[in-house]
Amino acid sequence: MKRIIMVRHGQSESNVRKTFTGQLDAPLTDVGREQAQRMAQYLDKYRIDKIYASSLDRAVETAQAIADRQNCPLEKSDAIREIYSGKWQGLTFTEIGEKYPQTYEVWRTDIGKATPEGGETCEELYTRVTAFFKRVLEMPEETVCLVCHAIPIRMMESCIRCGSVAGAQEIGWVPNASVTVYEYDGSFREVERGACDFLGDLCSNLPKTI
Repeated sequence: MKRIIMVRHGQSESNVRKTFTGQLDAPLTDVGREQAQRMAQYLDKYRIDKIYASSLDRAVETAQAIADRQNCPLEKSDAIREIYSGKWQGLTFTEIGEKYPQTYEVWRTDIGKATPEGGETCEELYTRVTAFFKRVLEMPEETVCLVCHAIPIRMMESCIRCGSVAGAQEIGWVPNASVTVYEYDGSFREVERGACDFLGDLCSNLPKTI
């Protein structure tokens, strides 16, 4: 049986500023680093064979906390980087809504059809991320941890639940440094989703309105 663990990176400086980071790099905050340590400790209940991290710094730093604790290999991958969001990158969500109201409304209400100005379409992101996800399912390692971002995790879950990007709108955001686990033996079984109780008072999430 295959086990896939999906972890969102810890709180970044751009999360605090409420900006759309996209493929810009944004370091973890002190809270984000502590979240990563608590999350890595929580994952002691699983024996992880391999970690793949988005090549963006906030994901790599989060993943390193797991790798150090589990003493397992960590590989960076561009395939699970956050969406390239073009002109939205670096803007606050309020600014995006003011400058690009029509496309931002699609993002908020039907994300599978959304395209940030000058960026990837969410369908392109879905194709990129899920192609990698499907390769992971065929790898020999039993338990694989994918450390990445809120939108790629949403796309992988859409693939699991309905097999297309169309289901992404029905899937909510997961918190920073949260743990989502699925088991696979020809079909998927959700073990836990967006688990973050282990973070205590450090739990942080994206607003539902974003």
